[in-house]
Amino acid sequence: MDYVLNVEPRAITGRRVKHVRENGYVPAVLYGQGQAAAPIQFREIDLVRILRSGGYSQLIALAGLEKKPVNALIKEIQRHPVRRTILHVDFYKVQMDVKIQTDVPVHMVGESEAVKGGAVVIHHMDAIPVECLPGNIPEALVADMSKLETLHDVITIADLPVPEGVEVLAEPEAPVISLTISRKLAEDGTEEEGEPGEEGETAEAAAEE
Repeated sequence: MDYVLNVEPRAITGRRVKHVRENGYVPAVLYGQGQAAAPIQFREIDLVRILRSGGYSQLIALAGLEKKPVNALIKEIQRHPVRRTILHVDFYKVQMDVKIQTDVPVHMVGESEAVKGGAVVIHHMDAIPVECLPGNIPEALVADMSKLETLHDVITIADLPVPEGVEVLAEPEAPVISLTISRKLAEDGTEEEGEPGEEGETAEAAAEE
């Protein structure tokens, strides 16, 4: 998906930047290797739409600064502690022929039999650090939940399909998703019908122990 954000140079800086927000804009800064930080601004609703569609870790084309859109990544978003509105954004201008390091979110697909039985999912990593060319940044790394059949099963970094040209900057054995017993099952001590083997322990059987 291509993300385009209309931006414009920002003349107001310092303490007066509150007037930018009062006029419906968000103050931001664009910087990059060998480039001085440039103050810019944009409509908050425009970035909110991009974030809702999954653009937080993706390239965003900043239109309105140069003849061609500037490719950038979001480095930091500052939000209001109560209203959660966007107060400030740092954009990093990328060079398309230079590898960068960024975090890619983990998306879950499929269904886990153990979760159907009442197990609770534990997210050890919501995003995975990777290194690649800006044009090769994947929208997400996919975790197949059907692999979690029992409480003993774990999805690790090595279980995630990685596109060509992308290097994961984490140990292959690092856990990404695992399971635990829900509080209700632990309190009830219920057990699923059948005779699960030692390595095929269900959530209910584990609760019985």
